[in-house]
Amino acid sequence: MQSERALVMKRFSRFTWFGVVACLLAMGCEPEKKRGASNVGKTGGDGGLAGEKPVVVVTTTMLASAAREIGGDAVEVRAIMKPGGDPHLYQPRPSDAKMVTESALVITSGLHLEGWIDDLVRNAGGERPVVVASQGVEPIKMEGSPGGVDPHFWFDLREWSKASQNITDAMVDLVGEETDAGKDISKRGAAYKARMQAMHTWTGEQLATIPDAQRILITSHDAFHYFGRAYKIDVEGIQGVSTEQEASQRDVANVIEKVKSREAPAIFVESSVNPSLIKQVASETGAKVAGPLFSDSVGTPGSGAETFEAMFVKNVEEITTNLGGDYKAFSPEEKGK
Repeated sequence: MQSERALVMKRFSRFTWFGVVACLLAMGCEPEKKRGASNVGKTGGDGGLAGEKPVVVVTTTMLASAAREIGGDAVEVRAIMKPGGDPHLYQPRPSDAKMVTESALVITSGLHLEGWIDDLVRNAGGERPVVVASQGVEPIKMEGSPGGVDPHFWFDLREWSKASQNITDAMVDLVGEETDAGKDISKRGAAYKARMQAMHTWTGEQLATIPDAQRILITSHDAFHYFGRAYKIDVEGIQGVSTEQEASQRDVANVIEKVKSREAPAIFVESSVNPSLIKQVASETGAKVAGPLFSDSVGTPGSGAETFEAMFVKNVEEITTNLGGDYKAFSPEEKGK
């Protein structure tokens, strides 16, 4: 775990940053009153409009992927996080406050993933709806994690479907249910949910081919418990739910023992987490290092995991093939295209 001094310095750093943002806004970045688009609600900056499109700001890259697909040309989606980033460790920048100031709607992941978002929205100025995508999700309780819950709900596609409906509803409310844009968003949202359901069924089929003795997923940090709950596979992370939590030697030793006792054929690095602990476990056990898995972010350009859907499919392929399963590709027909 982080030392008390490190935690104090981190909190001081965040307090100082938000103080600077508040001063900048007071010195000349005072949001203008919204103009036009009365159904958008109160906003700051340019009224949350990019030309004729309302601006929707989202926190994570997974939300950005879904919001862009569902929103289509009706909105402009801007993401605070960039591909490959870690939301647990993210420190907001002044440009993030400007982005929020210019928005008509903010969508967050919730479940205490973004501990920085409330201060960011509060200090950005202006008013706009803030929608929590995980509203209605059945959280996994986890002692020692922020808020006592696991925030990685997107790895259960049934729960992610709930989030996609929340995103759809928020954007329809933004543009108006009876507008052409609203009707188009509703159609795209319904198609997205149908595809997530097909992918949920397909995922269960892939993981069912892994031999029982090898059905254990060992990763850098505890990001896959919703995946384990949904698809009936044991999950073990070296670090805690948040990558802010430092693993102890006891944590590492416990995972080494687990790998040996289960004779796990592979253990997995993650794209946004330092791989050193996984490599240490591999050197002690002889297990194959596989991956990377994409946990807290979609992949960077060229990774083949640039969208939420692609990231999820790539993870399923990595897990199934490296744990001895019989992988069948997710076909265009199954995607509902």
